[in-house]
Amino acid sequence: GLTLYQNNRANDIANMARAFGLGSATGIEQIAEESGRIVDPPTDIDVVNQSIGQGEVQVTPLQVARFIAALGNGGTLFRPQLVEKVEPVEGGDPILTFEPEAMGTLPIQPFRMEVIQQAMIAVVADQDGTANFRLRGLRIPVAGKTGTAESGSGDPHAWFAGYTMASESTGTPDIAIAVILENQ
Repeated sequence: GLTLYQNNRANDIANMARAFGLGSATGIEQIAEESGRIVDPPTDIDVVNQSIGQGEVQVTPLQVARFIAALGNGGTLFRPQLVEKVEPVEGGDPILTFEPEAMGTLPIQPFRMEVIQQAMIAVVADQDGTANFRLRGLRIPVAGKTGTAESGSGDPHAWFAGYTMASESTGTPDIAIAVILENQ
């Protein structure tokens, strides 16, 4: 972050965060949601804080789960949806199916996407990974990222965001999550 600031590129991290869908509403239906906050950093300290997700950065768990899913699926940001399909009680074909709606693409070159995906796998699978101790031994492969968020009062919040890789048939993640443990 500091190097970018010193090279007249202070807004690069903010712009990338916005391209990941951070700081704006996700478009989820029928739920009021906060948009969060990604600002153009005015000082070198602000850009350094922003580069590690601290300071004035405010994002929602849904925004994080959404971009984590995009990392897992190869780069497509989808509008979150609450219902996949409506089926008759007695069984049979769905009455109504809600198709996924793509809303953007992460601005990442394929080789960089692969590096990020491999790093997220290592967070859980590698014995030195920050989530290995808590998640090792799961039958479902998981890729993830741990983090810490300022709480504004008291101890910071612990974060884990990730996706499962159980569906070998599709080659895409099954579930994306963002979990916050308040003041932990």
